[in-house]
Amino acid sequence: KESIWRRALAVFGISTGGIYDEGNAEDSCQCCGVAPNRLVTKYLHWAFRSSFAAVFFSMSIVFFGMTILFAIFYMILAVRRPECIHVNGVQYGEDSTGFFQNLSDAFALSWTTFSTVGYGLVYPSVSSIHAEQARCAGVTIVCTLESFVGILFASFCGAVMFGKVARIRSHAQVIFSDVMVVRFGAGVMPEEFQDQDADADVDVDDASSLASGMSRLSNDEETAFNASTPQVKLELPCPVLEFRIVNRLNSAFGGEIIDATLNIVASIDESQASSSLKKAARAPRRKGKPTKVRRTKKKMGTGPAMNSPGLNMISSSIPEGRTTSSKEQQHETFHSIAEAIRAHARSAHQAFDEDPSGKIVPRRIFSKLEIESPDHPFFKRVWIARHTLDENSPLLTEEAKKIVRMNEGFWPEELNDHEAVRASIQFDQILVSLSGTSNVDASSVYAQKGYHYDEMNVGYSFVSLLYNQGPEGHLAVDPTKINDVVEQYGGGGEPLFVAEKRGFGDMLVL
Repeated sequence: KESIWRRALAVFGISTGGIYDEGNAEDSCQCCGVAPNRLVTKYLHWAFRSSFAAVFFSMSIVFFGMTILFAIFYMILAVRRPECIHVNGVQYGEDSTGFFQNLSDAFALSWTTFSTVGYGLVYPSVSSIHAEQARCAGVTIVCTLESFVGILFASFCGAVMFGKVARIRSHAQVIFSDVMVVRFGAGVMPEEFQDQDADADVDVDDASSLASGMSRLSNDEETAFNASTPQVKLELPCPVLEFRIVNRLNSAFGGEIIDATLNIVASIDESQASSSLKKAARAPRRKGKPTKVRRTKKKMGTGPAMNSPGLNMISSSIPEGRTTSSKEQQHETFHSIAEAIRAHARSAHQAFDEDPSGKIVPRRIFSKLEIESPDHPFFKRVWIARHTLDENSPLLTEEAKKIVRMNEGFWPEELNDHEAVRASIQFDQILVSLSGTSNVDASSVYAQKGYHYDEMNVGYSFVSLLYNQGPEGHLAVDPTKINDVVEQYGGGGEPLFVAEKRGFGDMLVL
């Protein structure tokens, strides 16, 4: 049964509802077809996305609008009871010269009441001035209501401003590079090998004599010579995907981020994902608590495979109170390792449906990317995140993974060019989330960045941001070069568009 309160409000076209009522809680309270809860919610979302100037301007408009509205109420009440409002010791409108002066006096009473700063020359009547105070009950009620609304409005504005300040305070003061780079082939070689290769001297006389000797050989002799010469198999490292982050407060005292962590997730359409990634994403999730296991002191083997760190982390799981043979223990050990690997794959890959039919929006798979250093204990200047595109990377196509496995984990020579590397990588978006603790106030800070497929530059590497500043040679960071790239060692970079103007959002190819 409806309460008497709801029935009374329904007479004036007002419907009420609680947050536990069925339906949308924002639309549960309506007045003349208007849902104030929805309006307040929309305003809050807009306020957190807008600038301080825009929010301050909107609050000023609301403040003046409400004070003018209450001033009109005072003018209506003062027409019948002018003795209930006093202006400089006389009744309201007694010394007035017209409508605008009456409105000005009513507005003065309204804003002093709304802001609760205290009455001045314009104030409501009291019993010491007007004996029949009961006739001024209307003005007294409106003044009381306006002061209450003013307190609520001041609290609301303070809460919005505090929320915006807290949100800005929780944002990590970092800059993400606008582009990602992919180095492959000779560009992935360590710098010491690159230097050795660049500084290597070639004996010109030996090279010329060898060339002249090869020219004197016949075709059959040259073919026999090439067949007898052992062919060296190139062991090319897998490409590396990189992006970098710069700490804006690198030169400020206490600007470091403590215990910073990077969480990187790739968003891949199911139509682009490899078969192994689809299988891992569709695997059912296990529910319930894991089975209790204990470590056995008996050694399972002496080879390096049994003493590897990965196997030590997942020791043999033998139920307590059961004696097993060495073969059974070894079988259960491998079984537990396989189960742990499958559980890790299920947790690293998740699939979500936005369209049940899959015709409009394909099924999306979110796969976690492993990088070299996902944690930074003391992030002060520059952080470069690297992801290796090997057979375990969810960004590679199924064909590329098979070729890498057949090549014993090395990148195949036939895919060692920028077109083949780009064709071997498939993803829709890479989502990066950084979290840590500010060294200034010990508050939690975070930042996010999204990279699309067309923001990847193949065959390039980043330009160094560090330089020595001043006569003492203090290490400094130039954040304006965060997007500057140079063609990788050995060349092979894809054609890029060179920006005409420099800036944080531009990219310069050196």
